[in-house]
Amino acid sequence: MGAVVRFNHVGKKFCRGEVHDSLRDLLSSSIRRLCGRHNGRVDNSFWALRDVCFEVEEGQALGIIGPNGAGKSTALKLLSGILRCDEGTIEVEGRLAALIEVGAGMHGDLTGLENIYLNGAVMGMTRQEINSKLDDIIAFSGLESFIHTPVKRFSTGMQARLGFSTAAHVSPDVLLVDEVLSVGDAAFRHRCEQRMTEMVRNGTTLIFVTHNLEQMRRVCDRALVLDSGRCAHLGATESAVEHYLDATMNVVGAIEYTDQPIDKNRVAEVIDLQYLGDGNEPLTCADPRKPVRVEVSFEVRRHVPRLGVEVNIRQMGGELLVSMASSRSGVEYEVRPGITKVVMDLPAFPVASGTYSAQVRLMDLDSCRFVDETPYKYRLQVDDNGLTTGMLSLVNDWSPVPQREIEQTPVAAGAA
Repeated sequence: MGAVVRFNHVGKKFCRGEVHDSLRDLLSSSIRRLCGRHNGRVDNSFWALRDVCFEVEEGQALGIIGPNGAGKSTALKLLSGILRCDEGTIEVEGRLAALIEVGAGMHGDLTGLENIYLNGAVMGMTRQEINSKLDDIIAFSGLESFIHTPVKRFSTGMQARLGFSTAAHVSPDVLLVDEVLSVGDAAFRHRCEQRMTEMVRNGTTLIFVTHNLEQMRRVCDRALVLDSGRCAHLGATESAVEHYLDATMNVVGAIEYTDQPIDKNRVAEVIDLQYLGDGNEPLTCADPRKPVRVEVSFEVRRHVPRLGVEVNIRQMGGELLVSMASSRSGVEYEVRPGITKVVMDLPAFPVASGTYSAQVRLMDLDSCRFVDETPYKYRLQVDDNGLTTGMLSLVNDWSPVPQREIEQTPVAAGAA
């Protein structure tokens, strides 16, 4: 199999500030210059992408991840032909379908049904092809009751449903999907994930931009990490996710909460979190059936009568797994200036094999303010020896039921 998508040393440049793309804009800008309200010509250009290279073979799924502003959506718009690159070349073989922005390619005054025909025609389908797949498109979208309603009356979630359903049924050789699926409900997102997996299995090439790392893990076998418009990593999904999280989760920065703001005076500061095994030995790889001790050390700079300690754990790149707070267990600490250590004992850590990371939060319970918060940077590897699959690793004992205990139910007369 050869590459059907090629991104060869691609660069795209934009300009910050004003862009004169109409006569009205040009006239108003000229008047400002004549009135002396123009500071001269300044080069406000910047590279949204620079020297980015990757290839995707037929039937492969490539995820594109990175922080906001990294150039992910720009890459998809270049691939779909919405934008043209300023450097390098882009090659895409076969029919391409793109779902890049909610409502993109839809006419608000046309009904959902009319927009299916419009989008299908734009993607290269004949009317006969659209007719043959129309029932499947409508059924997948779940919009049977609204298919004759103008799209301008659709919610963003309904527009995403219609757009993805159309794009997924045009039998594209290459499918581009941006973060638009995040506006759909959980059931529809799950159907979209299953549909993308099925399409890749049948030979469609998928390029998927998302912030949902766990979903990308399930759908994509390779991933590209973009950072500030450049390729930071390209490889297997797991290694790409680890690279991305290393670069983002170890950035120390307090998060503001409107109801529980961070105390700017730095009353306390987390020093470290350690995982310990049965004999208080440092633990780097845990058995989910054995106890784990979590030891948190922190420094306090003034007397705090009531301090709460919270440990949050998530799977690398996944959603929050568990949040455990001393105050919710009825435990509060009176601490004085100096270094303090507290421990939390877990009788087991029943999660599936993988890498997990924890953060620590300290709260002054009297003022209801977080006095410190770390990134998710304290890692623990878990190995359940293949006991289970999924998120949890639960001990499961199996045994046969003795034959004498199996009740024999007579078959009803005349039953087939």
